[in-house]
Amino acid sequence: MGSYLRAARRKRRVSIERAAEETRIRSDYLMRMESDEFDFLAPAYVRGFLKTYARFLRIAGEPLLEEFDRKWGTARFETQQIVALERHGRKHTPKEPKLSRSWTAAAVFAAGILVVLAVIGLVTAPDDDPGPENTRLAESEETPTPSPTASATVPSPGTLTPSPEGDAIAFADGIELEVIATEADCWVQASADGGEPVAQTLVQGDSVTFTAEEELYVRLGFPAGVELVVNGRNIGSPEGVDPINLTFPNDIDLFL
Repeated sequence: MGSYLRAARRKRRVSIERAAEETRIRSDYLMRMESDEFDFLAPAYVRGFLKTYARFLRIAGEPLLEEFDRKWGTARFETQQIVALERHGRKHTPKEPKLSRSWTAAAVFAAGILVVLAVIGLVTAPDDDPGPENTRLAESEETPTPSPTASATVPSPGTLTPSPEGDAIAFADGIELEVIATEADCWVQASADGGEPVAQTLVQGDSVTFTAEEELYVRLGFPAGVELVVNGRNIGSPEGVDPINLTFPNDIDLFL
């Protein structure tokens, strides 16, 4: 496969550096593929590179992909089996509510406030028959002091109270990521909930949308050329010219 790719590139009279610039694939990766070295990354990534490179060289990619799958398909099939078994097991295992710990912390916090209020009430409770001394003491305490009801304004844990600025993005109903090629072409690969990676090259002006229930992995070949829209909100461009990996919702804090 390597000699076939090299011959196709030379037939088009294209250098490795230009091919790397056009495909957004590192030049050392292209040289390794042309040398029949396809084990420099996981098979799923190399398969996407091979498909993109074949499209750039204007050659039939299916025979190359079939040959690649024949040599590397065993490891990929075992990985798919493991992922499928794990997802099947998760479907039959009751999930613990995501906010259970937060609710427990909130309950403990509220109980603590009630105890404090009860102690304050016992200490400051007035006598049944207040005398002159108690009257003078009450008058001296007329200066503004925090009342017990002020404790109601104590903020609850952050996971229960939304930010007043509205910066948080909710992921309770899943993840929807739209990648828009606003500035340049960009190679994109995504894997939803540990599933089979999907790769394609976006031409400037195009966009693609990926969805996941719990976790979405994305690799961008040219981050500066795209903008990301997460759950309907444009979070901007990751920037940079080197390929990057992002995992949502974990990496959403990098943009907010």
